[in-house]
Amino acid sequence: VNTSIIYNDYDFTFKAGIDDFSLKLFSGVRDWNGKVDFDYFPSNNHAIKFGVQTTYHRLTPSIATALQGDEEFTNNKVSIPAWETGFYVSDDFKVSERIKIQAGLRWSIFTQMGPYAASTGVNYQKGEEVITYNGLEPRLSWRYAFNASNAIKGGVTVSNQYLHLVSNSSSTLPADVWVPSTERIKPQRGEQYALGYFKNLKKNMFEVSAEIYFRTLRNQLDYGESYVQSPADDLEQQFISGSGRAYGAELLIRKNEGKLTGWIGYTRARTERKFAEINGGAYYPAVYDRTHDLSVVVNYDKGKKWDFSGVFVFGTGRAFTPIESIYVIDQRVVTNYAPRNSSRLPDYHRIDLSANYRPKKEEGKGFYSYWTFSVYNVYNRRNPFFINYEFDTDEKTGVLSASASKVSLFPVIPSVTWNFKWQQKKN
Repeated sequence: VNTSIIYNDYDFTFKAGIDDFSLKLFSGVRDWNGKVDFDYFPSNNHAIKFGVQTTYHRLTPSIATALQGDEEFTNNKVSIPAWETGFYVSDDFKVSERIKIQAGLRWSIFTQMGPYAASTGVNYQKGEEVITYNGLEPRLSWRYAFNASNAIKGGVTVSNQYLHLVSNSSSTLPADVWVPSTERIKPQRGEQYALGYFKNLKKNMFEVSAEIYFRTLRNQLDYGESYVQSPADDLEQQFISGSGRAYGAELLIRKNEGKLTGWIGYTRARTERKFAEINGGAYYPAVYDRTHDLSVVVNYDKGKKWDFSGVFVFGTGRAFTPIESIYVIDQRVVTNYAPRNSSRLPDYHRIDLSANYRPKKEEGKGFYSYWTFSVYNVYNRRNPFFINYEFDTDEKTGVLSASASKVSLFPVIPSVTWNFKWQQKKN
């Protein structure tokens, strides 16, 4: 039996200002979590797991405070509390030397608590139950081994998710907000299907695997086409609900033995959303759609005191909705956006290198240390973090112009780390 108590706290704060105007946006998630997991082995052919987990969420989707001279404005939003509990059981069952099956079932329950103003006009007080959702989450996976070095695997998984991550694609800033399922917002539900082939070569020195997957998604959230970000917004009123899908293929080649080890992993994938109110009801890329994802990792153990490693990563740029045109109506700038997520930031790539220097351990000495030397982003790739738009109006001619620039973070960063530990001396 394994018992855990966990506390998580995530905050996102954005501040901006010009002249005597200032704005502050805050969102966050705070969780208290307790879980008890059991492992039971009734025989050599069965490995049974079961347990319970409960989490108290406190989510703050968006609190805004603005100051204009001596005038202060706040949207008076409050945190939304909720309880989430899950019970599960699974059995890893060895049918024969060739066939293994893992079957499981989970039951999840999510309860939104007050204070909350429901769409029915009812105002729930602090601690009152607003609405409860629950659902069964079955899962089944299997493996069939043709021999000691060749196998195929497959699986089906159904899951419910009661917390939603919503992104504003008209801004490339990572200003995402977490919102819970409420009386207005239904839980997400997904079904995933996967099938893969796995092969070991040269007495397990090499591993090769190829896998395909397809996932359906329901009750996805996004902002409507007419949404214009404002600190006065009640976000629940701005969301629309739709569906989604994700599918792709993954390839992995790994070397496990020898002085030179590492792996090459490549994923070709699509993650898409579909809303009746967006892009004429057609599928479009989600903000986190990443068509190509490549990782190359190389480790070299020189022996005795030194070992080295290098990492190369490449990924398709993040999707966003660009500004297509701007115009002025009654001395007010109006922005017209292109189709949802129709543009992307440039592709992301970089190389990291590191070396460990490990002196020989002295027998009987309780203190041991080693050094790590590393360089992040070796060739100083300026990967864009977001797009910054600037507008300028010539008051004499009335001409309005706009420009966009890429803002990058994290250039080449060298570092030196001293690692040390104490260990009990042997008598």
